[in-house]
Amino acid sequence: MPAAYTGPMQKGIVIAVAATAGRLVLEIEGGRCAILQFIKGTRVRAGDVLSGKFFNVGGARLQHLDGQAVVCAMLGFRSRATALRMLGQG
Repeated sequence: MPAAYTGPMQKGIVIAVAATAGRLVLEIEGGRCAILQFIKGTRVRAGDVLSGKFFNVGGARLQHLDGQAVVCAMLGFRSRATALRMLGQG
């Protein structure tokens, strides 16, 4: 079994939400965008800041700045243009 990830927490801003599909795009440092599938937790809107440990794929437990948790499945990292296009917003 691989060791647990112990890297630094990162922050990102939600730049797009496709509510009907349950997907969102989170832009993190360096301009990379994480494409996430919402699983459960507090409602997420464009402009929200989330923090957590981001992986290329797998689960992610993220938090709003107010401490509310959001659980998502990571669907990979893309450029901003590609991520928005995949969400149908670019």
